[in-house]
Amino acid sequence: MNEINEDEIYLNLYGNTWETNVNNLYDYQSKEIKEFKALIKDKTIIKRKDQEIFEENSNEENNEYIFNIKKSDNEKFIFENNIEINMEQNQENISKINNKLWYVVNKNEKYYITKNDIIKLGRIKYIITEESIYSGDIKYELSIPENASSKINKLNYKKGNPFNLIKEIKVLDNEINNKTQEEKTLCKICYSEEIDSLNNPMVHLCKCKGGLNYAHYGCIKHWMMANLSLRENNDKRVQTYFIPKFNCEICKVPYPYKFKLSKNGNKIYELIDIKRPKNNYIILESLEHIKENLDNNKFIHVINLINEKDIIIGRNNNSDIKINDISVSRVHAKFNFNFNNKSLLITDLHSKFGTLVLIKDKFELKNKECLYIQAGRTLFKAEIIKKRINEEENKINEDKNNISEEAKTSNNNINENELNENNISEKEINNKEENINEINENNMEIV
Repeated sequence: MNEINEDEIYLNLYGNTWETNVNNLYDYQSKEIKEFKALIKDKTIIKRKDQEIFEENSNEENNEYIFNIKKSDNEKFIFENNIEINMEQNQENISKINNKLWYVVNKNEKYYITKNDIIKLGRIKYIITEESIYSGDIKYELSIPENASSKINKLNYKKGNPFNLIKEIKVLDNEINNKTQEEKTLCKICYSEEIDSLNNPMVHLCKCKGGLNYAHYGCIKHWMMANLSLRENNDKRVQTYFIPKFNCEICKVPYPYKFKLSKNGNKIYELIDIKRPKNNYIILESLEHIKENLDNNKFIHVINLINEKDIIIGRNNNSDIKINDISVSRVHAKFNFNFNNKSLLITDLHSKFGTLVLIKDKFELKNKECLYIQAGRTLFKAEIIKKRINEEENKINEDKNNISEEAKTSNNNINENELNENNISEKEINNKEENINEINENNMEIV
């Protein structure tokens, strides 16, 4: 351990890694954890190998990189968590963010979220893609009050969307298709060669080749709408649009919900007709893990912010936003809209696998500040201190076993039946996943 000068600040970093590797989840109720602690004086690189967390100077090979830490001056440490902006929404890029740093929304904390935030409930990820907030005739954005408790709120607010959700795609126009009858490209759905370049263009949205490259925008949209199910919650504040096969039937590549043309890129095309409320609402779009050569589901939740009543998210049938996934607790989290400051808050409700918000940039911690962050199945507590060595050694021994309890205290609030049900293994999750499509379709209420 480095010799400490009491005139300098240091970073205490504690880590708990869940020993069961299931979908990059951390179980806040499990005692099967591997502990890590480090006292950082200047800079280091944090890596993971199996259940073990290491610093770079541990000389371990083939460790999984998690993040960098460096001291910027005498008063703060910088956490490197660089996230690319406007990435393509594909399997590789979605997998990348799983082991990036996520902010842990503690129980009963009111965390402010805004457009382009990515939230993670269990293993399910959503992006806030649209917002519409009005007061009279004046339009506002979702805001973050000056007294917001988390610095991550304001950091994320300044960053854009990590994923490009309005894809620019290749289009077939009349000049390209000006060939002999035998050579003309046909729509792979209706087999017509007709093209309306603006209203019904011939587009290439997947990876099919040859004569299966192109299809009319209207034909693809008609096919998606034919598979659409619509569900409303009890007071009709939340509309859930569900499409069980939101992908090409042939190559299985997921379709973009929105796209624009490489030529005439001003118009935005949508493959699903969404009924938007008149004034205050947000749209929550699922960021599904892309499954190669398999059908991919799509969920879009339109939330009408007509009052300040809580919007419950969970697996329970009575939830306003119902998520049929075993990693989501029965009552997982809630949204609440504040009319006075035009803000939307999310609060965790003692969930088993947590409510997380992706940290979209590097961030800093100053003296006496403390933060809970998660990377995959490891929960970290980062704390800046300015104490003598004997005081700090006592603090490490006292605090090292309390990370999960401080971040989540749901063990005291969950009954025995819920605990037994949620004590799942990787095999059980995989078995449940095979039935999710069927469960989703059976539980959708057609309106």
